[in-house]
Amino acid sequence: MHRRSELVRIASLAVLALGCQPQRGSRAPDAALDVALPDLRGALVRPTPASEGDVFVFAFWATWCQPCQQELAQMDRVLVPMSGRGLQLYAISIDGPDTAAQVAPWVEREGYDFPVLLDRETQVLTRYNPRGDIPYYVVLDASGRVIDDHQGYMAGDVDTLAAELERLLPAAPAE
Repeated sequence: MHRRSELVRIASLAVLALGCQPQRGSRAPDAALDVALPDLRGALVRPTPASEGDVFVFAFWATWCQPCQQELAQMDRVLVPMSGRGLQLYAISIDGPDTAAQVAPWVEREGYDFPVLLDRETQVLTRYNPRGDIPYYVVLDASGRVIDDHQGYMAGDVDTLAAELERLLPAAPAE
């Protein structure tokens, strides 16, 4: 009897653990777009949709993460032109006390054309990616529903994201 109850306990724990595993593009945070983080000047930023068609990309990174640096450079080049169509791109640094002082000089040197926010306690990262691995980005609609997410960086990842965003965002105005 003791062995059976132990097996039931183990099976219950396994089901619980598996049920908590993230599924690509299916998670939604508890509160839609309930994000408030300081920018590089210390001002509190709350990403807010300007219209129902807005799409958000939160790209989590750190100054010490080489793949993150490559991903942000690609995002700056490929995604920033979509900002006039309702894309709101935020780079969210998870640099802690040891490297936080390097964030502003890094961003200034790179000249990113998107807001950089600071998640020093990794609270926002943990909400979307409990494992906490970076680089990591999450794509959300205007209501805060997770549309997609991606872990890691390989050449071509940002192009794949751009193609997805092309489908989600309104067409570019004719010139």
